[in-house]
Amino acid sequence: MHYNFQYEFCNPNSGHEKGHVENKVGYIRRNFFVPVPVIPDIEEYNRTLLYRCDQDMDRTHYRKGKSIQEWFEEDKKAFGRLPKTSFDVYRLERAKADKYGKVRYAKNLYSTSPEFAQKEVWLKITYNRVIVLNDEYDIVMEHPRLYGEGLESMKWIPYFELMARRPRALQNLVFYKELPDPWKEYLAYTTEKKKAIRLLAQMLKQEEDLSTATEALTQTLQNGCHDPDSILTIWYRLTGQIPEPVEISVPSELS
Repeated sequence: MHYNFQYEFCNPNSGHEKGHVENKVGYIRRNFFVPVPVIPDIEEYNRTLLYRCDQDMDRTHYRKGKSIQEWFEEDKKAFGRLPKTSFDVYRLERAKADKYGKVRYAKNLYSTSPEFAQKEVWLKITYNRVIVLNDEYDIVMEHPRLYGEGLESMKWIPYFELMARRPRALQNLVFYKELPDPWKEYLAYTTEKKKAIRLLAQMLKQEEDLSTATEALTQTLQNGCHDPDSILTIWYRLTGQIPEPVEISVPSELS
């Protein structure tokens, strides 16, 4: 209905009624999915697949003597106008967060925010994303969709302010156990835990794996500094957000 297609149903289990379509399915399978591909990134694979299909249109039609691309250009002259907006394919479901602000969908857990603990939210579910919405349908959190059972997708940034208010409880959290060792050691002995936790939150907004943040921490400690501001300065430099200091030539008469 959205794209204004005219449809015509075939009978179930009657492939002979649409043999031409079935043959094209076989062509695609043999030419694009043999051997069975390994797909680490579905979005990137789809872009590659679309490019290969476009290239395949240079092939001469087996019966009509012109390329498939030329016949496609002829077909386009009869196309109708596309809708102004694309069709958003998703399922919308209501879910209640537990005391930790996590919601369950298809036997897997997804984080929201501490403020939604024991409250209901909306889940907008697509084939590859689970998007948490509030009652005004604003995005609270977005996760990659998990396929399997007993899995968990945790985004820690909304929880950092709560951690900063209760820094003594940090070492009891799963998040702390997942930190790189240099950060565990630093948070264990620093006297500026609240500031360090907020610093982590700031860096995690731009870098989920904390590799650059860990390098910034290591360099700062090697330079003999321990305060969060020094760590942030090094992190800015490593991420290219401030220029590297340049060497200044001092006149000989001043040396």
